[in-house]
Amino acid sequence: MFNKIGIFGKYNGIQSWELIDKLILYFQEKEKRVILDAHSCKDFPVERYGIEKLQREDMLKEIDFAVVVGGDGTFLDVARTIVDFEVPILGINLGRLGFLTDVSPDWMIYTLNEVLADDYKCEERIMLHVQIHLDGKLLFEEVAFNDVVLHKNDSPRMVEFETFIDDRFFSSQRSDGLIISTPTGSTAYSLSAGGPIVDPGLDVMTLVSINPHTMSHRPVVVGGNSRIRIKPHDNCNGTASIICDGQVSFLIGAKHETIVTRHPKFIKMVHPKDHDHYELLRAKLNWGQKL
Repeated sequence: MFNKIGIFGKYNGIQSWELIDKLILYFQEKEKRVILDAHSCKDFPVERYGIEKLQREDMLKEIDFAVVVGGDGTFLDVARTIVDFEVPILGINLGRLGFLTDVSPDWMIYTLNEVLADDYKCEERIMLHVQIHLDGKLLFEEVAFNDVVLHKNDSPRMVEFETFIDDRFFSSQRSDGLIISTPTGSTAYSLSAGGPIVDPGLDVMTLVSINPHTMSHRPVVVGGNSRIRIKPHDNCNGTASIICDGQVSFLIGAKHETIVTRHPKFIKMVHPKDHDHYELLRAKLNWGQKL
């Protein structure tokens, strides 16, 4: 039974408070403790309800269930910070159909009634862990739910780099970059770049080149326990970026080394009991239409 509820708003801070207001009143009627994320809900008038507003790190130590109100971008932002606390997370979707925030506002109360009655689905999905080193020194460390992307910067020139899997040389390529994706992220940037759609329950990672110079570079799927190392060619004189979930980035040069592995902990996603990932795919990709 969930008793301490954390509510997160849109990560860009631009939002309507109507849905969050409704959530607070609902959980208070159920005699639950409600805490708002101070980062995304900084302008919400908590005094009106007598509830708490905490900084995210302090909040995550207190809650046992997280409700995210926003789109998939908001869900990604919260997922990266919540994974190590192993708190189950439910997404309420605002706007377009979401793969991650899969509960519509119209069905929100009905779904929450099921959740509080312990009648729901909970699935675990993998996340990625990325480290960037320079001369043996750790400079950057982050997690990603969708993908870790090596991408060229504004220059029209391609980036040149080598990829190693479990310390075995895998490939050398010139391209606009490389997408290392989780199964969850297989329907995001990876899909746009020609990658495969992967069942979200699988323990695998995909490597998809972005506009490779040589057409023989094709998407590759590796096991979730693989260690992927990216090293720019020594003759590179420009810079590129390592980007996590399209939201967090770090600038790299020729001597940087990027290592991507599966994060040791999993995201616990709460769904309605009749949740069907393939139904979402059909709706999002128009696969259900008869020709």
